[in-house]
Amino acid sequence: MTTLLPNQTEPLPGTVKLYQRHLFVCTGRDDWTAKIETDGGFLQTLAEAIAGRANDMPAKIKLTACDGPRLGSGYDILLFPDNIRYLNVQPADLPALIEDHLVGNHISSRLAHENLTGQHVFVCTHGRRDWQCGQCGPPLIEAFQAELAARHLAGDVTLWRTSHVGGHRYAGNVLIYPGGDWYGYVSPADVPHLIEQHLLGGEIVPGLWRGRMGLSPEAQVCRFRRAW
Repeated sequence: MTTLLPNQTEPLPGTVKLYQRHLFVCTGRDDWTAKIETDGGFLQTLAEAIAGRANDMPAKIKLTACDGPRLGSGYDILLFPDNIRYLNVQPADLPALIEDHLVGNHISSRLAHENLTGQHVFVCTHGRRDWQCGQCGPPLIEAFQAELAARHLAGDVTLWRTSHVGGHRYAGNVLIYPGGDWYGYVSPADVPHLIEQHLLGGEIVPGLWRGRMGLSPEAQVCRFRRAW
């Protein structure tokens, strides 16, 4: 049986819906509309394009916005587990992204791109979608910023604010890539432990672990029971 921490209301393992590829769109902002897939702009166009070809894609896609800067007129797109960043993607580029990478399952030579390196910590701060994430997320960002700076890890670990990822009742929600592990009920007091054990030690923090990219909820529960 999973032991609950004092601030937990239900077990965490198995609370991540199955997906196999995560796209983060760098929007240069952190105040997204409540539902990014109906924002009337680039995110909606991308969401509809993905939905229209979902049956042709070898991997189930998850789409999220992040606060990464916009350096041109388009949008950078981060892809995991591919560890690729497509640069300055325009609406007219989306058919190439969909056909080459998401359907064809290979990096598109038609789009400018670069490899992603290091580790990436994503914190849901989407207050317009849910007040819990809006309340829990910003203090986590501050705690990570302070702790990463104190440990001189800012060059090795990139910190991002994100839109809704799923499971607001488990806020604060933290995702760590490239592994794709999800953590819930995270408080600022947990940040040093996450950094020490996961980012530096390469070990999961079981008391906060929700699941992992590529695993079904059932597989997440089985993995948790086998490992811990």
